Amino acid sequence: MPTLRNRRLEQLLGGPIDESLTYSQVKGLIPATTEGPDLDFKRDTYGGSNSERKKLCGDVGALANATGGILILGMDEDEKGRAKHDTGVDISDDERRRLRQTVCGNTQPTPTFDVIPVEDPERPGRGFLIIWVARSATAPHAYVNENKSLLYPKRIGTETVWLSESEVAEAYRARFAGLTSRIEEAVRIEADFASRHAPTELFVLVTLVPDVPGGFTIDTAALRDFQLSNMNPADAFGIPVRSFARSTVRHRRLVGIGSFEPGRPYSRSACELHENGSGAFSTDVSSEKSGNMDPGGRLVDSQWLTLGVAAGLQFLARHARDRAAAGGLATVRATIWPTHHGPVTLVSNIGWANDRIGTESITEQPYADTVADIDDLCTGGSGLVATTYRLTSELFQAFGAPEVAQITTDGGIRLPAWHRSGHERIIRWAEATGVQILAEALG
Repeated sequence: MPTLRNRRLEQLLGGPIDESLTYSQVKGLIPATTEGPDLDFKRDTYGGSNSERKKLCGDVGALANATGGILILGMDEDEKGRAKHDTGVDISDDERRRLRQTVCGNTQPTPTFDVIPVEDPERPGRGFLIIWVARSATAPHAYVNENKSLLYPKRIGTETVWLSESEVAEAYRARFAGLTSRIEEAVRIEADFASRHAPTELFVLVTLVPDVPGGFTIDTAALRDFQLSNMNPADAFGIPVRSFARSTVRHRRLVGIGSFEPGRPYSRSACELHENGSGAFSTDVSSEKSGNMDPGGRLVDSQWLTLGVAAGLQFLARHARDRAAAGGLATVRATIWPTHHGPVTLVSNIGWANDRIGTESITEQPYADTVADIDDLCTGGSGLVATTYRLTSELFQAFGAPEVAQITTDGGIRLPAWHRSGHERIIRWAEATGVQILAEALG
């Protein structure tokens, strides 16, 4: 479930902006807290008339087109915009559903938002409705008027204003420039990260760049926490993938390395986690040669390639969300490195050792990229599996294979395509995350 990450608001409320919020936390905003660019108080809920629908969609779209924030329904304010009195509103499921449907049906594109009920223990069925709205990289969001015209709101200070034609044009220019810049940033991070890897091994490299950057401070405490977290290996679908034997720092990033030797190229696995929530992850996906019948050149194990992509996606997403407080969507990219030292062939070790997959060996670096929801990657489940499918299938296609065999486009797992030693772990993980297990193989 997506959540809003906003450190200022979390500090005001004394906790995360999610279903764990209590009535006393929200009421505690009285009397000192004043409305701001990311905080708006509403005495009542929004009605069902055209004008009320415009107000609701305008207020939600305005936050999405600015810095994000929350609307607190059921909180009256004084003449200076300070929280004054907890009037309370209906917090029933029907009311929350009505508000959601109004926004989703009348705002394009739909922003990332949710409606959280916070019940007053002394007035069952009434309390606060918290509408949180994430800052959006797909801005500008428009309210679709009754005549199908588009109106573009934005929160400036404590007011919702409607953008002019030139301001709308500038907002669209910023959107498309932002997408291009994030792809370019992912390529830059990937190339810089790859340059520090041992050329004698074969790695899958995964890169993530949040659409809306976060931020954290690298200090002694942050490095210590990072070292502790690295005691647990990165995993995918319940299977441990790699751990980091050494933790250190580089300029504005935390670094984990799978080998102990300082001053040497990254070996076995590595990660670089940037202060703004971006990051890169790698793990060795080589398959050892077993005999004269093996394909020539260097070999990539298809199962470990799939696991490496999945582990990297979830590991980097959790860094972005939980350490750097980034949220929303992210540009993600995967590649195999290095490939320029000779032909590289994709193989399976499920049946015969090093059984060739696809028709081609490669000497040029393949790549894959897509956009994914950070929360979906963090929580795992079908969203993580589906994103892994998209990236891994594009890498498979470089070898002349149409798609990855182990997982499906809609986020399922084909159990026969995995080594038997991992079946029990995969089944347990799938049951815990609600992922469908398929008993039949691809094709």
